[in-house]
Amino acid sequence: MAADLSSGDLARATGNTVRTIRFYEEEGLLKPADVSEGGHRRYTEHDLDRLQLITDLRELGLALGEIRSILELRTGCHTAAEFAIRFQQVLAGHLEQAQRRLERLRRMKKEMLDALEAIQERLSSTGAEQCACAVAEAAHAPRIVRVLARQQGCCGHAEHHAAEQAAREQAQALPAATSAPAEAQPAEGVRPRPDR
Repeated sequence: MAADLSSGDLARATGNTVRTIRFYEEEGLLKPADVSEGGHRRYTEHDLDRLQLITDLRELGLALGEIRSILELRTGCHTAAEFAIRFQQVLAGHLEQAQRRLERLRRMKKEMLDALEAIQERLSSTGAEQCACAVAEAAHAPRIVRVLARQQGCCGHAEHHAAEQAAREQAQALPAATSAPAEAQPAEGVRPRPDR
């Protein structure tokens, strides 16, 4: 296979920087097919595929060590059956991790879309001159709006939020306190009667 791709070609094709490609080489994840006497690195289409896989696995949140173990999957396998078993074992866990990440990303996408809609709704109903904290006050404001729009000590909203939070915590503590069986405690200032 011809080594006719430069570091720049790989960078452009994968969205990485040349520096990142060099870093992957230092980590042993990628190796140029050829290095000229002048130090110019040349890569093959296979190297490009490998870099794209590394990039995709990084995007899924895998650590370099995990990526290395995937890239070395074939090591020690002498038959297709051995490779298939190892492939299945290693990738099954990563597939579950990718699924959880996709679900999180979908949830965040929906929350962001809801947030944009909520902000536009709030602006059209109350006007753009109000304090940004007021955007977080809207009923059912998405979490991202509540977190990002509020600012400590602004417009007196901070005190309102603190009171809201205290009320929520008290409401959560109340069911726990009432569900536990209470031991009979004498009222303050009243002495317990001795058993007869």
